[in-house]
Amino acid sequence: MSTISNVLQETQGQALSGGFWAGLRRWWISYLEWRVDRLAAAQLYGMSDRELKDIGLNRSEIQAALKGDSGRNRLHVHYY
Repeated sequence: MSTISNVLQETQGQALSGGFWAGLRRWWISYLEWRVDRLAAAQLYGMSDRELKDIGLNRSEIQAALKGDSGRNRLHVHYY
């Protein structure tokens, strides 16, 4: 949400010119990216634990995966 408000603040005070349309375009792209992120989160949270395990995730790692963490720096501890 902060991205959207930042773009809107940038466009305040600008005349109806190329600057306004560029700001509107940036806002629209930010909005679409936010929507895609929300849809991806809904898909991942809707998966079973087994399905998540198949793609190498567990529920506690979903947010990190959505932010782009590849998991290379994660410490995996296996308890036997």
